[in-house]
Parts: sequence; C-alpha cells; structure tokens
Amino acid sequence: MSLEKIKKQKLNVFQVQKNKMKSEDRVIVNTSNNFKVFSPQQSPQIKQILNRTQFQLERSRSSQKIENIIMQIQQNVSKNNINIINKNKDIYKESPYLIQEMKKEINIQFLRQCKANNTAACLQLLEPTIVHQVLNISPQIPINPDLKANINIQDDDYNSALHIAVKNKNIQLVQALVYKQINLEIENSQKMTSLILASYHGNVEIFQILINEGAQFNHQDIYGNTCLHYACKFICKEIVAIILKLPHLIFKPNNDQKYPDYYIHDEEIIQLFTQFQLEHSKQNKKTKEIQIQNIQMEDQCKSNTFSTNKYKLQNNPKHNLSPDNKLCIFQFKRNINQQKKGNVNTPSTIDSMKQSKKEEKIDPQHFRVLGLLGKGSFGKVYLVQKNKKLYAMKVLLKSMIFKQNICRYAITERNVLSVTSHPFIVKLRYAFQTEDKLFMILDYCPGGDLGMLLCKIQRFPEEIVKLYICEIILALEDLHKRNIIFRDLKPDNILLDAEGHVLLTDFGLSKEGIHNSNQGAKSFCGSVAYLAPEMIKRQGHGKAVDWYLLGVVMYELLSGLPPYYTNDRDALFYNIENASLKIPQFISIECRNLIRSLLERNPTRRLGSGQGDSQEIKAHPYFVDVDWKRVLNRELQMPKPDYSLKLKHIGEQNIFELQNCMDFEQSHINGWSYVQTE
Repeated sequence: MSLEKIKKQKLNVFQVQKNKMKSEDRVIVNTSNNFKVFSPQQSPQIKQILNRTQFQLERSRSSQKIENIIMQIQQNVSKNNINIINKNKDIYKESPYLIQEMKKEINIQFLRQCKANNTAACLQLLEPTIVHQVLNISPQIPINPDLKANINIQDDDYNSALHIAVKNKNIQLVQALVYKQINLEIENSQKMTSLILASYHGNVEIFQILINEGAQFNHQDIYGNTCLHYACKFICKEIVAIILKLPHLIFKPNNDQKYPDYYIHDEEIIQLFTQFQLEHSKQNKKTKEIQIQNIQMEDQCKSNTFSTNKYKLQNNPKHNLSPDNKLCIFQFKRNINQQKKGNVNTPSTIDSMKQSKKEEKIDPQHFRVLGLLGKGSFGKVYLVQKNKKLYAMKVLLKSMIFKQNICRYAITERNVLSVTSHPFIVKLRYAFQTEDKLFMILDYCPGGDLGMLLCKIQRFPEEIVKLYICEIILALEDLHKRNIIFRDLKPDNILLDAEGHVLLTDFGLSKEGIHNSNQGAKSFCGSVAYLAPEMIKRQGHGKAVDWYLLGVVMYELLSGLPPYYTNDRDALFYNIENASLKIPQFISIECRNLIRSLLERNPTRRLGSGQGDSQEIKAHPYFVDVDWKRVLNRELQMPKPDYSLKLKHIGEQNIFELQNCMDFEQSHINGWSYVQTE
C-alpha cells in the first residue's frame, strides 16, 4: 500500500473519531433576545463557539482582510514613504474608511467573544495596543487610540456586552465591563437594562454589583415591569431584600396596572414587604396623615373627576399606607369601578347570590379542626369535621390578600365553585368570613392529588391515564360552557376522591367571561412548566389554553415529566416555543397523535379550538371506545387510591373558637358568604 493511501486512510479514521467524540463543552446560540444553552450532540447543526485556538484563526482571518485593505492603500503610496512615520499617519487620513472597517471587524469579534463567555479575549479587544498585535499590524504603523472595540456596541437585538454577560452569568466579565465604564443604562429591544435583566434571571451577585455602580432601579421595560416586578414574580427574595433597602424607591404599575406586590407568592417575600411597610410607616407618619386626608377627599369627589383622582392615587405609593388605609383605597377603587362600569356582578356572582338567599348562619365554631393538611403563601388548609362528615377548610388571611392585591383571585375561586355543580369539580359547601380571615369549606378528597402519586410511581399506565383524562375533559367542558377558563391545570390541582375519581380544584387563576377559543384573556399567569406558547408570547389566550394544558398533563402522567422540561427557566420557555416534541415510543400511536394535536403551538389549529370545543377532542379516534354518559355518571372503574394521610396535629382545642362572623366595615367582602343548597 502506497504512503498516500495509508495517509488518506489514517485521515479518514481521524475524521470518524472526531465526529464521534463526546464534548463536554456547551455552546451558546443566539436566538433573538435570549441565548440558549445546548449540547453539541443535541444541536449538530449549530457551530461550536470558537475556543482559544479557533479565536486565533478567526483573528488571523480578520487581520488578513484588514491587511489587504492596508496593502491596497500602500500601493498608492511611494515606497520611499512607507518607512516614514509621518507618512504612515497620512495613510489613515487618506483612507478614513480604513479605521471604520477595522472597527467593524473588531466589534464583531468583541460581541462574538462576549457570547462565547471568553472574558480574556473581550478585554484584549478593548485595548488599542493589544488590538494592533491581534490584527498583526506592522509595528511601524503608530498605535491609533481609537482602534479598539466599542464597549457600548449592541447586537441586532440591541443587547450590549453587559446584557450578554448578565445572561451568561459571567460575573468576571460584568466586573471588567463596569470597571471600563460601560453604559449601565443601555436598553435592548425590550427596553430592558442590564439591571432588569439581572433581576429577571435572578443573578443576585451581578444585581448587587450594578446597584453599587449606580444603576437605575426604577426603570421600566417595554412591559412596564421594574426590577422589583421580576424579583417578586420569580421569587428571588435576595434581590427583593436589596431593592427594598434602596432609597427613593418608587412603586410603579406595569402595563397591566399591576404593582410588584401583585406577583408575590412566597411567605418570606411577604415578610420582607411587611417589615418594609412597618419601618416606612414609622418614618412617614405625617405623610400618611396627609395621604389619608387626600383619599377621603377623593372618595367624596364626583365621577367627572375620576381621572384626576386616579392620578393622585397612583402617585401615592401604597407602601406608605397602613393596612387599614390600604383597605380604604381598595374600597374607593371598587366604588369608582362601579361608577364606570355600572353593574359589576358577573354571571357567577348573580347565580351564587340566588343559591345563597336562604343561607344559614355559619362560622368557624361549627367545625372541629382535626389537623393541618397543608399551607401556602396566603393561608392554610385544615381537615375539619361537621356532623361526623369530613371537609377541607381553606383559610385565607385578609391582611395578606388585601396587601398583595389578590382579593380578586379568592373571589374568583369562590364564584366559580359556587356556580359549578359537576361530578369532577370539587364542591364548595360553605363560604364565610371573620374579622381577619376568609373561609371556604370544600369536600375532602382522601386520595390526595395526582402530583403526589406521580412522585411515588414515576408514571401511570396508559389505560389509567385515559380514565383520568376522560373525566378531566368533562370537567373542562362544563367550565367552558359557563365561559370560564381554568388556566392552572396540572397534576397538583387534580384531586382524587375515595373512589379514585378526579376532582379539579384551585380556581384562583380562572377567568370568567371568556367566549372565544384564542382571545379574551391577556394576563400572564400559571405554573412555569405548564405555560402555553400563547401565554409566554403574551398574545392573548382563550379556551384553547386549557386544551394545551390537558395535553401537558396527559404527557406528564404517561412519561413522568412535562414536555420540553428543563431546570433552566429561560431554556424551558424557549423549548415550549421552539423545540420539537419528542413523545416516548411506548405510548400508543393514537395517544401520541392526540398529544400532538393538543400541544399544537398555534391555538387556532389546536384540537378543541373550533366551535365544537370539547366535542372535537371527544371525537378523536383515541376515545372511540369511550361511553361519555358512563363517564359523566361516574360508572368507570377507577383504581382506588392507596393514600396514607399525614396530619399535623394541633391539639383538641378549636383554634377558631374565639372568632365569630362579625361584619367588619373596612375588610368585609360583600357577597362572600355562601351555603351550598341541593
């Protein structure tokens, strides 16, 4: 065999080994506003970020391009003048586009290395002396101080190097860019500064660095959100604590007229706000008195001065008021809304008022508390007993829900549960209130929720999942007929009764008055792993969002995890919008087809988005053998749950025995009381 053939064979073997080589490096891909992380094996079509050697090769290519420009200029210059420094200075004067071409290449390299997390290369391109060496420019040409990367250069999405460093969590590069005096207030295409981006991604250390350097913390992005909005929304209590200690903090509403505290769902953050309010109220007692007088005057104004009063309220930060005064603002806004909109009663409240006309007097003393079932950010759920029957008592603290402006969520849940009477939706038996608490008495479900069961058994058999899905479809069908969308369908919100039948619960995020499949609601809400694409894009949503979530739940029950799931929130959002759907092969073909139809990203093409709504899904071949009447009559043989209840014992004393149903002027919620009648 000739030497050439041997050499060619070795080269082929090397190429094969190179292609199969497993790399632990990760590459960063520019996808519009976000830079996503993938492995080379997952994205073979994406070129790997240049390492140090590759950077040198790329640098030599840029140098060669610039050197060609210099050579073209030097051809027009006398050879006798090339070695004269003064004449070399004239090269830049005679060709002003030379430096522009050089800067253009340098800026491209600068952003490229920022996205590659190559801190050393980025800093080199900011030094004119090193840039001349990098570009292999002749040492006879004097160093031009302007021949370096523009530290404030922005990419196609207007992200600066600091934006990119924050996204990549590159603290070293952030510190270096700040030291080089980069503009901290540069806005990208979404009008997000680097500080807002740090809050959005939960980068506490970077956030503190930018705050120390004087970054503006009251800035609002294109959605009107501030740093505090994102810190509260994504539960970053460290950043919340930093912001609440800053002087001259302004509480601003976003485009949805939501203040930062609207998004709080964490007890520790609530404590931070409570402490902040107490400290601030002590320092501003006189200011509070003036604001209270203004509110009282506004309450007496005529409706034609509504716009002026609203302006005054918005410029009186709510955190300057005591809880009692916040309730006054709440009552005032409610009165104004009634003046503007007329009758504010929804169909739910009207129907529930009819049902509760003959309500009996009920209060906490009618129930014996057996133990604590669970607790959340704004209240607790107890197992209680009345007339030898078990119930779940949901207790909400008025101070929390008023302060966080989530009273409407509690009212929505009460309204939805009071008008629905469906075999697969948990029933509300009583609703009442005391001076400081709201109570809802619900049916107790001893089977736990599907989220708990899924953690134990990893995934369900397909035949069992099919039974659960059939009952969930009928529950959503009933809600949609009442023009209500659920928006929070997930295993944790699907309970099982003693016989194993499903019961949907937790309707705080539901929305009433939705008539269309893909429009009518605009709020950004729900659990992160269960957000529909239209929700992430904030393009509005309707009934079709529930069918997408049905597909997510079906996928998770069968495989153990939601589709597109990853621990990185940004990558998860990107996957939901762009990644290909991979369904395990052990799932039947009909089931896979159903899941794909439900997880269609375009809500107008999604199964169930037509006028038939649930009928489109029930007509799918996967349900060809289902008798929907038997499903509705609870005649399906469901697997009985094997669930051991773990209660936190609280003693024999009734913890609510000292409370009664007093009508409380400022915190009383009209229309809350309810007694279920059959």
